[in-house]
Amino acid sequence: MKIVYTKHAQEKFLYEKYVFQLSITKELIRNVLCDPIYEDDTRGDKITVIGTIDAQHVLIVVYRLTQKKEKLIITFFPARRARYEAYLLR
Repeated sequence: MKIVYTKHAQEKFLYEKYVFQLSITKELIRNVLCDPIYEDDTRGDKITVIGTIDAQHVLIVVYRLTQKKEKLIITFFPARRARYEAYLLR
């Protein structure tokens, strides 16, 4: 699976580190894409997946499939696990 990042997503790697003090890596994003705990594809061509960062946080990744079958990462962000618990229990 080839993963490509938009300019916005590339810039978020530095932003997330300083704002949330969480180290979001490309490896973590790949793990979430490969083994999500929640996946939603009801927003047109965009797919949202949620994966675990640690006991209190999840990582939300929004992407779409390109014509070349690549996963184009549009954005990602960490969130408190409690806020998304309802999705995780489905």
